[in-house]
Amino acid sequence: MATSFAKKGLRILPAVLILGAIAMTSPADNTPGFHVWKLSEIEAHGKALSAKLDEHKVASETILSDGNTTFMIAHREGSGQAEWHEKQADVIVISQGEVTMTLGGTIVDGKEIQPGEIRGSGIKGGTDIKMGPGDAEYIPPKTPHQMTLAAGKQVTYFVTKVTK
Repeated sequence: MATSFAKKGLRILPAVLILGAIAMTSPADNTPGFHVWKLSEIEAHGKALSAKLDEHKVASETILSDGNTTFMIAHREGSGQAEWHEKQADVIVISQGEVTMTLGGTIVDGKEIQPGEIRGSGIKGGTDIKMGPGDAEYIPPKTPHQMTLAAGKQVTYFVTKVTK
């Protein structure tokens, strides 16, 4: 069921995320507890992050932490490692570019990099889902996932991490 929902693109989730973000902080009126991230801000952060890529060709920045929720902007110019988080859910919204997300299956050559966090070289037996601007995806804890980019491509995305 989650896979068929993801295949439909989850077009409604960006609106839900924006409404959720509105409950955080708003710079326009300095009302405590609210914030709105405009697409132009996310894309500008992505452009700045493109100059800070690490050895995996990714850079990210935490833009707000509130309790068990962290909001980040990330920019990637290469495929990522396979990941698994024991207690953390990810919600990813693509703002610019296209990727293939692989979900489920088994992590190849998985190694625990810190308690509750596994990384590996790939995923065997997962489901591939193509994503582009405006597409959103929820990845529950304990779900192997990996972001793959075509050669020469790049992607900027908004991430909400919720620790359960």
